[in-house]
Amino acid sequence: MKSPAELDTVPWQSLRHAYGSAEDVPELIRALYQDDETAADEAMHELYGNIHHQGTVYPASAPAVPFLVHAARHIPGRRVLLLMLLATLADHDRSDSEFPHWQHSSVAEVCAELCRVLPELLPCLTDPERPVRRAALRVAGAVAELLPAGLRARVEEEVAGLYDADPVPAVRADALVVLNRLGREAASLDSPYSEVRLAAATLAAERSGPPYPAELVEVFGADGAEPDPGDDDFPWSGTDTPDSHLTRLLTEDPDAALAVAARWIEAGDLGSRGSRLAQETVEMWPDSRTG
Repeated sequence: MKSPAELDTVPWQSLRHAYGSAEDVPELIRALYQDDETAADEAMHELYGNIHHQGTVYPASAPAVPFLVHAARHIPGRRVLLLMLLATLADHDRSDSEFPHWQHSSVAEVCAELCRVLPELLPCLTDPERPVRRAALRVAGAVAELLPAGLRARVEEEVAGLYDADPVPAVRADALVVLNRLGREAASLDSPYSEVRLAAATLAAERSGPPYPAELVEVFGADGAEPDPGDDDFPWSGTDTPDSHLTRLLTEDPDAALAVAARWIEAGDLGSRGSRLAQETVEMWPDSRTG
């Protein structure tokens, strides 16, 4: 990681972000450290909009990574937002790394830089604050398949510790997702925690594709009716929340989707989730029947 004192060593004026020259990036990063909450909030907002913009990163994005890591370690009040920004910057389709254009792309540069400085962020995985641990898991998950062997083993050990012992079930569920991205599958459909069972069923559905096995549909129906309200703050990919991701998976199998929707409606239709799922499914599959 790099401190604000090193910002002037980067030729920001020759780099570009979403709105042109990146010469404003140093002042935005410095503003994060200020006691002026309004200025820091505005700087955070601008960084979310210029070095990352509508799913795109730029030549200025990777050089900003070590400075954002330093900020995440040294500004506790902004730690979650900074970690989520780092995860968002590194977001990519894992199959992209197999194509020739990947090596010289801005997102590849971001991922390479994040892999290099990730050891500096590992203490965030054991932060006493639940949101910080969840955000740190998003960062690890964003580059999981790109980590060199030694670091991968270290990250896997840390994440496995969260999966086995974290007191918050939602954190255990997040850890399961990262372990899966690291290549380790865990049989968790029989977990005592509904959050973990739901994450395990979602991962299994991603692997199997539709039509989904009955045991997965049962978990979706039983454990998906009341999702963790905090999930929306922690998307795994772009703006894809766990709930929207599950809805998209389910609508690929209309029979499963309608069965799950019926269970959710019977359980009280929290937030009209069951009704919306049924409606989306019928609109996508006009020949399906709600019974």
